[in-house]
Amino acid sequence: MRATLPSILGLIALAGAARAAEGVLDTSFTEPNGERVLQQSIEVDASPACPWRAMTDEAAIRASGVPMAHVDLRNGGLIEEGFTADAKPGGPQAIRHLIIAYLPERLLVLRNQSAPAGLPGVELYPTIVQVDSVEPLAGGRTRLTLSHTGYGAGKGYDQLYAFFRQHNPEFLIQVKSRCEGSRAPD
Repeated sequence: MRATLPSILGLIALAGAARAAEGVLDTSFTEPNGERVLQQSIEVDASPACPWRAMTDEAAIRASGVPMAHVDLRNGGLIEEGFTADAKPGGPQAIRHLIIAYLPERLLVLRNQSAPAGLPGVELYPTIVQVDSVEPLAGGRTRLTLSHTGYGAGKGYDQLYAFFRQHNPEFLIQVKSRCEGSRAPD
């Protein structure tokens, strides 16, 4: 039997459904100019306040297992995270993002300023813009979507894209678990 385009697209959808079964939906795509957009989302049974805090509240970030977090939540502010015990704000072990724009509990737009050595494609990370959206859904649910724009062609971009494609779902699943498991007031 010869494969048709609809049957091939069906197989691709089934592969995506496996990830969706974990709760993460991957809707990544390629722009007409050839740049890739990494886009992954998860639905959370909580109001937008909980996923928002997971990204912007120092105590919530540290509670997720990140040893160092510093947040200056304002346009032009910074979000810094350190994944090692010796990480300090502004230090070489910190990942530092400039807050380009934000709408409380709705949108956070970031551009990386620096990241620790060892991140695959680290030299290209400052060319990526991260757009995190928090969308209220019916029934008190929320969709959290992480979108990274600007992945060009080449080995460095491929490595950076692969790293975040693998690790962003871990973050999304952790947010879902914490927001749904805590049942703390939003």
